[in-house]
Amino acid sequence: MTQTILPHIAPEGLQRARGRAEVAMRADGGRTRLERLYQQGCAKAILPRSHSRLPEAVLVNTSGGITGGDRLDYVMTAGDGAGLVVTTQAAERIYRAASGVGQIETRLTLGAGAELAWLPQETIVFEGGAVARRLEVEMAEDAQLTALETVVLGRAAMGERVTVGHISDQWRIRRGGRLVHAEALRASGDLAAATAGPATLGGARAFATLIHAAPGAAERIDAVRALLPEGPAVRAAASSKPDLLILRFIARDAAPLRAALFRFLTAFRQDALPRVWSL
Repeated sequence: MTQTILPHIAPEGLQRARGRAEVAMRADGGRTRLERLYQQGCAKAILPRSHSRLPEAVLVNTSGGITGGDRLDYVMTAGDGAGLVVTTQAAERIYRAASGVGQIETRLTLGAGAELAWLPQETIVFEGGAVARRLEVEMAEDAQLTALETVVLGRAAMGERVTVGHISDQWRIRRGGRLVHAEALRASGDLAAATAGPATLGGARAFATLIHAAPGAAERIDAVRALLPEGPAVRAAASSKPDLLILRFIARDAAPLRAALFRFLTAFRQDALPRVWSL
C-alpha cells in the first residue's frame, strides 16, 4: 500500500486549531449536578436541558472541522453515582491535510456506580484527510459505559469518494484498574484498496463500533442480537466477553447506518437520544 500522508509536524507559520473541553458531574442527593466545566480554544461544551434520564453535554468544535496539525482533547467524568450522556453538535469533519495528522484524544472516567454514554455523531473523512484518535476509559467495577464511534468515508449523496487518507483509532478500556478491552485500527494511503477486501469493509464506506461495559453485560447478548438491523443496507454483529459487549456495524452509506444506530441505541438504552441526533 502506498503511503502518501505521514509528516506529523505542520509547516512553520500555518495556523492550527487547538481545543480542550472538560465536563465533570457529581451525585448530590440523588441528582447529578455539574462539578466542573472547562473550555479552551475551539472546543466548547454546551449543557442543554436534558429530555432523558441523564444530563447531557454537547461538544462543539468551533473551528468547523479538523485538518493536519489540529488537536482536540475531551475529558468527561461521571463521579460516584453520577450520570452523563455526551454527544457532538454535528458530525465532525476531517478535511484534506496539506501535512500532519489531526489528533482527537478523549478520556472518560466513571466512578463507582456511575453511568456514562459517549455517543458522538459520525466522523466524516474527506479525500486526503488524516486523523489519529484515541479513546481512554477508566471505570469502576460497578460503573456502566456505552461508547460509540462512527466513521464515514466521504458523503455518497455528494458523489464523494475517498481514495487517499489516513485513519488511526485506538481504544483502551480499564475496569477496576485492569485492561479489559484494547483495539486498534489503522489505514493509510490507498483507503479504497484498504477497505475493499472481505476481511475489512467489503467496500462499505460507513462503519461503527459500539462497546458496552457493565456488570452482567454479556448476559444481554441474545437480546442485543435481536435488536440488530436486518437486511442488506446495514450489516451488524455482536460478540461478548465477561461484562462486555462489542458490536460492529457497516453500511454502504451513512444515512442507513445512522438510522440503524438511532433505532438500536434507543431500544438498547431504553432512553431517548440527545435532541441533536434528530436535527
